[in-house]
Amino acid sequence: MIKKWEKNSSKYLLENKIFKMREDLVTSPKLGTEHKVWVMEVPTWVNIIPITSSGEVILVNQYRFGLEKTSLEIPGGMADYGEDPKHAAIRELKEETGFEGTEVVEIGRVESNPAIMANHTYTYLALNCEKSADQNLDGTEDIEIISKYIDEIPSLIKNREIEHALVVSAFYFYNLYKLGEDS
Repeated sequence: MIKKWEKNSSKYLLENKIFKMREDLVTSPKLGTEHKVWVMEVPTWVNIIPITSSGEVILVNQYRFGLEKTSLEIPGGMADYGEDPKHAAIRELKEETGFEGTEVVEIGRVESNPAIMANHTYTYLALNCEKSADQNLDGTEDIEIISKYIDEIPSLIKNREIEHALVVSAFYFYNLYKLGEDS
């Protein structure tokens, strides 16, 4: 049975408004040896699948600094400190696209990357979405809105037009949600 590793010390290496990078000195319960490990303390993340009454998914295409390229995704972002994840998802949808839905339901939650990150990503589904406002983007966002029918999503994933892991997992949760509706 795997045992919890003992944390001997901890120090922050970097802190900013997006994350904190922490270095821990831990002891292996199996070998008794010490190791340095690094953990990113990150706020809760949210994403939301917005679907119109005609079955179109409102996608966002935006530049991503990590891979230095654009990425086709669903709206999403960080929850503010103390903000309910559902409210954060609704806010991100409206800010990034100007769309709002009549019904928003949580369809899943994942550990974002438990190897190095200490947060979860919540996935929501917004139904009957309609444009209600203009985009309200921050200085690091340049977002193009793209509509695709829900039945086009699997081929977008298969053809690597959608590659963001959290977006792919969101559509997995969507499929589970639809299976549950049909039961």
